[in-house]
Amino acid sequence: MTLACTLAACASHAPGIADPVRVDGHCSPRVARITGIRSVLVSTNDKLSSADAPSFTEIRAAVRSGDGAIAYWNDQRLALPHVSRQLGEGDGYARIRAIAIPPPPVGAQYRHVYLLARDHGRYRWVTTEAFDMQDVCVEGHVQS
Repeated sequence: MTLACTLAACASHAPGIADPVRVDGHCSPRVARITGIRSVLVSTNDKLSSADAPSFTEIRAAVRSGDGAIAYWNDQRLALPHVSRQLGEGDGYARIRAIAIPPPPVGAQYRHVYLLARDHGRYRWVTTEAFDMQDVCVEGHVQS
């Protein structure tokens, strides 16, 4: 066996986190940072909140209440073995179409985030926790 074959066998086959296809940043006058959004996404807890997710209108209001963002994908796979089983996925990956990231509460150790996830074939908003508390907005301007 060659070294390349050995390394290929040990390589992770987990899907990477793609750049979102769209980001609605509510950061005025700043802009949403894609690396920050991805970091918050991968820091999500592998456990759904016991409370039902609020409506999209309420989620959007929470994001707009401070510096937050909503990012959209075309079925981003996210390694969440326990959550994916709850949502009817058999491969350990939740299918995510969006994440809504409101500003973190002051002094908290985690923040609630909302995922638009496939649940037994249908998409719905679910609530979970993310441990990355960074501000997803930065100084800058949107490039066209």
